Amino acid sequence: MFQTMYGKMVVTHDVEVNSIQYDSRKIQAGDLFVAIKGGTVDGHTFIGNAVANGAKVVVVEDDAAIPDAFFMHSGVVKVVVGDARKALALMSSTIFGHPSQKLRLIGVTGTNGKTSTTHLIKSILEADGKTVGLIGTIEYKVGADVIPATHTTPESLELNQLLATMVGKGCSDVVMEVSSHSLALRRVYGLNFAAATFTNLTQDHLDFHVTMDAYYSAKKILFDTLPSTSVAVTNVDDAYGREIVSDTHAKRISYSLEGDADITATNVRLSPTETSFNVIHNATAVNVTSKLIGRFNVQNILAAYATGIGLGIAQQTVLSGIKNLHAVAGRFQQIVSPDGWVAVIDYAHTHDALANCLHAIHDIAPKDRRGRIITVFGAGGNRDKSKRPKMGRVASELSDITIITSDNPRREEPAAIAEDVRAGVAPDAVVVVEMDRRKAIALALEMAQAGDIVLLAGKGHENYQVIGDQKLHFDDREEVESFIHRKKR
Repeated sequence: MFQTMYGKMVVTHDVEVNSIQYDSRKIQAGDLFVAIKGGTVDGHTFIGNAVANGAKVVVVEDDAAIPDAFFMHSGVVKVVVGDARKALALMSSTIFGHPSQKLRLIGVTGTNGKTSTTHLIKSILEADGKTVGLIGTIEYKVGADVIPATHTTPESLELNQLLATMVGKGCSDVVMEVSSHSLALRRVYGLNFAAATFTNLTQDHLDFHVTMDAYYSAKKILFDTLPSTSVAVTNVDDAYGREIVSDTHAKRISYSLEGDADITATNVRLSPTETSFNVIHNATAVNVTSKLIGRFNVQNILAAYATGIGLGIAQQTVLSGIKNLHAVAGRFQQIVSPDGWVAVIDYAHTHDALANCLHAIHDIAPKDRRGRIITVFGAGGNRDKSKRPKMGRVASELSDITIITSDNPRREEPAAIAEDVRAGVAPDAVVVVEMDRRKAIALALEMAQAGDIVLLAGKGHENYQVIGDQKLHFDDREEVESFIHRKKR
């Protein structure tokens, strides 16, 4: 394996390794350590720790990090590679038996809609009789087993191990969210994707990518590396979506809610309990019905439909799979109170996703007796600051009352984040700032009257809040249910 990727080796003796690690603290006797450079920590600085813990092979990309004499003296094999992350991905695939080659692997990428789209595709595959694994923001599913998610897309070592577990559990297919971070950091490098689906691209993660061009380029890697036997599904309503498949070798399938594409939607009908529309493919229209609410979910459904068709699944099976999915945790999740108001819990944490949610609320609200829309949201700390005022603008323009609160402030001052958000609000908007999220939610629910809709945005499925270095239990859904329970007493 090293012959295809190393530039230099300092070989002291033949050695058999037990396992691979990129965290020096996990190294045990006989392991191989890969020194990868992170955003804040460089693994090369922990080579000494790894060797002290028993590493017998060290893979580096910085040849000068530790002199060759150190390895000669310690009896440890040194391997120099051009890209340690690629090396980690290839070695991880090898050590776990190339699991992606034993699965039909479907990747979904985009700013918004990844989670709902992956759940829809999973439901379609299950309707087709497949045992399906799921890797995403909410959780990892291995058949019937559920593992809490640590990252949207795990590091390549854990990812290949997870895929191998799925193979062992009898999964034939795996649907995974593919984040821009995972593409830029080579976490999915070398995986064999049968299909890749693009949802949309709007501003997010610029704290990491810095520019939209870099963000887009990371997403495009997924499509550029597809083989001709794969399927590339793209949203041509999105300008980036029209370009992202320009260099792919895969078969292309386009979808659109607004214009010309291989698969389109017409006669969209929205209600508080379901969404239905006609999907047109090959000049034939069929009705689609889903329990997922809102116009933005029409695009997610189209993405899943196009993926299912691209994989060769029968149309009626695709339609059944879409209909079978009743909800996705923390995605436009509704709780109806005995007093007649409705709380909507959604993961929306970009200005575009927030706008989608609020437009969906406007679409499903009764036109003759619409109540107020009360929005509670914050912005994440130590993340892209430039989207904060845009979120403030969207929330204040599309809500009757806006309550700015904390999201995951992390190491930033919550009040400073709120000021960034407030800088964008409409001049005549009704805005309240309450930094305690629990109090902010209670305030909104106390205000709510019959017919009102309260949107709790930003946290969705998350059952924690990150304040400083602490990860504290907090769940928007629990807060609403607790409020309703107290009112019943």
